[in-house]
Formats: sequence, structure tokens, C-alpha cells
Amino acid sequence: MPRKAPTPCRHFGCRNVVTEPGFCTEHAREQTGWVSDKRRGSRHARGYGAAWVKLRELVLKRDGGLCQPCLRARRVTRATQVDHIKPKAEGGTDEESNQQSICDACHKAKTARESARARTRA
Repeated sequence: MPRKAPTPCRHFGCRNVVTEPGFCTEHAREQTGWVSDKRRGSRHARGYGAAWVKLRELVLKRDGGLCQPCLRARRVTRATQVDHIKPKAEGGTDEESNQQSICDACHKAKTARESARARTRA
């Protein structure tokens, strides 16, 4: 049986090749990529169960399916997610008044700002 062709290491930017799919010896010990639910907990354990699904649908309908930060910037963008206006980590709640419909780009930018604030607090 022929051997498998070498593949690149899965670590971003690494140019090493490996005979088995995965990481090279240099990056094999790094914890990269997806974090298992064993560490983070399931979505239900994090508070995103059936009640959240219903609230999410309600908020998307309330906001007309449009991204609220984009609307404030006078852009019309379809919302794909629902976000806590005041993050739960900063004392926000799951109340409907603390939710907004948001697009992917705005959500990523907002999450990056919140993460930077959290790093400065720690």
C-alpha cells in the first residue's frame, strides 16, 4: 500500500510538513484551535438553552432583523446574531432590554473591544 503524502502542520504560519495529519513536533504541545466543551461547558451550562433561543428570536423580530450598531452608523445590514449590550461578565443580564440584533462584523469588533477591556482589568 502506498504511503500518504506529507501534509503541512496545522499551526498557522508553520511551514513544516508532517506524515500524519496534525501538528509538527514543534507545535504538537500547543493548545490551539477549538476549545472543547469540557472546559467551557455546554451551551446550556453557559446559559444559552431553550429560553435563550426564544429570546434570540424575539429580539431579532423586535429589531426587524437589522444590525443595531450599523443602523446607528446609518448603514443597513442584516443581523445574524443577538448580543448582550452590557456583557454578562460586566454585570449585564439576559433581559430583553439588554439585547440587540447585530451583524457578524460588528459582533467581532465589539467582542474584541470587550476582551481588551477584560485584559486591562486583570
